[in-house]
Amino acid sequence: MKRVIGMFLLMLLCFTQMSEKAVAVSGNELMDAFSVRITVVEEDVEYQWEFDNPNHYEYEKGTKVMKGDHAKVQVLKMTALLQLDQTKTADQYKQVLKPYYPQMSSFEIRWMDSQSERYIWSWEK
Repeated sequence: MKRVIGMFLLMLLCFTQMSEKAVAVSGNELMDAFSVRITVVEEDVEYQWEFDNPNHYEYEKGTKVMKGDHAKVQVLKMTALLQLDQTKTADQYKQVLKPYYPQMSSFEIRWMDSQSERYIWSWEK
């Protein structure tokens, strides 16, 4: 009986370690980011997505502010959509955002990578 319990505990320990690894790699888009700030303005509503390494997430829609896990979901969705890359242009990001924010009047993306290199893309109607 002790062996069965020991084997069960060992399997449980292995499973929890594997699931922690799966969560750790789920935000691939932010692995090279130290800081991200994305702002989109559409019909006088300002949307903001913020990430600061290691685990500060914030999402704003107008006057509503979300932090923590709820914000993390929104930030990961937006960074996955944009696929931040220093070689992209503001026009390329505009083309990505326009289908989701058809009445967009402006956007600004600020990204500092893991080497502290800063990139800014912006567009205004």
